Amino acid sequence: MKIHPLVVKANGIFTPGYPVHQKDFFSGREDQLQRTLEALIAPGRHPIIFGQRGVGKTSLANILGESLTGVSVVKVSCDGGDTFATVWNRVLATASITFKQHAFGFQDTEAQKTIALGTLLGHDPSTTKPAEIAGLLAKVNQYCAVVLDEFDKISDTNAKAQFADLIKIVSDTVPNMTIVVVGVADNIHELIGQHPSIDRNLLQIELPLMSDVDILEIFASGLHKLSLTVDNSVADQVPLLASGFPHYAHLLGFAAVKASVNNNTNHVDVAVFDMACTLAVQDSIEKYRDAFSKATATTQPSRYPIILSACGYADCDTRGVFRATDVVDAIAKVFNDRVTVQAVVPALGEFTNARRAATLKAVSVAGRKCYRFSDPMMVPFCRLKARELLQALGN
Repeated sequence: MKIHPLVVKANGIFTPGYPVHQKDFFSGREDQLQRTLEALIAPGRHPIIFGQRGVGKTSLANILGESLTGVSVVKVSCDGGDTFATVWNRVLATASITFKQHAFGFQDTEAQKTIALGTLLGHDPSTTKPAEIAGLLAKVNQYCAVVLDEFDKISDTNAKAQFADLIKIVSDTVPNMTIVVVGVADNIHELIGQHPSIDRNLLQIELPLMSDVDILEIFASGLHKLSLTVDNSVADQVPLLASGFPHYAHLLGFAAVKASVNNNTNHVDVAVFDMACTLAVQDSIEKYRDAFSKATATTQPSRYPIILSACGYADCDTRGVFRATDVVDAIAKVFNDRVTVQAVVPALGEFTNARRAATLKAVSVAGRKCYRFSDPMMVPFCRLKARELLQALGN
């Protein structure tokens, strides 16, 4: 079986399963990108890029190297088993020859070798001190940056403290070196910890949910690059469905391409987009499909799927918190179905249960029981499921 050439080409434009790696395919976040780039050449300033999962932090980190000339960048991803030493071993293993030459002062022949941290320091790397790494970085003769992606995965509190100490030392002694920390968090202290001595050295770069304009740009510009046109009425639905997450803009864009191919058309109208939304649900991250399935599974027909998908449309505050009455209103608005609060509350309680994937969390606001999604990326998935349910109901 052959894959249609348009679908093959779309894989280089819409990448729901892969962060952006080229600046030409990066959309939005101009302010955050500009502030980060400015910090790369500002002595003593180290960006902390943080936000919810799926908002584009890794994509921003990926394009730093090609966004500013004269700065050598090496990016590594952290994991739960990392220590201070293992991260720096990974930096050495990942670094390009140019970075090794500029940041560590290696000659060309040395830079081409795989050099372990222990060999470089002359002792067991597990006892590596921040001052020793700073001493290596002090050899830098041009602007360089080390990007530590997925820093939130590091569970070793001592390692995080050592990175904080390193940032302090580098800020005071290595003006050409920048440490960029990237991870899932609500604030920078969740990532790096409380270290008053380095507060003035940290630049907070929060990535909020994407604006509707930027979400639409990902979708519409991607289709344009593939010579596909789209109804305005269809394009206008994408920001609402994506809910600020670039992943879903890419997912819907790729699904729209496949639906266009299936319908043998180069124009995405409502009918094509209906198919695209169904394909998007099928191609969604397994974690969310599985969570929805577990949350709504019953032995008898129930309103659970409608109630959970309507939660994705419930009016909420800036933290994503909503009330049972908001879900009732969403059911009426989206499904044109009248239900009582008493019919909804038991289901919401069930959705907080671990055996139903704990899709929701119960929170108290002014003494009243409210709810929010355990994972904010379930919101757009539930909106897609609502559309799928409407199609099944013939609406």
